[in-house]
Amino acid sequence: MTAGASHLLGGSASRPNEPPALHTAEEAARLLKVKQSWLERQAAARKVPFAMLGGSYRFTDEHLAEIVRINEVTPAQPADRAQRQSPARDRGRRDAIQAADGFERLRPRPRTVRQY
Repeated sequence: MTAGASHLLGGSASRPNEPPALHTAEEAARLLKVKQSWLERQAAARKVPFAMLGGSYRFTDEHLAEIVRINEVTPAQPADRAQRQSPARDRGRRDAIQAADGFERLRPRPRTVRQY
């Protein structure tokens, strides 16, 4: 594990009086294992924390940990999965208009014949 990766997992800085380590967008993308363009788009849209220094995005270890937390997805409860039906199973059945979550499924518009 690299020194930068240990900070992502909640490790503290070894020297508290030093300024935080700053990573470029390229370095941060490599640590997060995402594309640099994705990280820059998220920062430009203000969806992830960052610092702007000299016109460039910079990311601290705390920023990287927060980006991971923001994008974390928790699994659904087992009971929820059992209640849902597979869409492939209902495909083609006219009586299965409602999905398991109670919302009506969208149907395509009927085709109309255009007359010129």
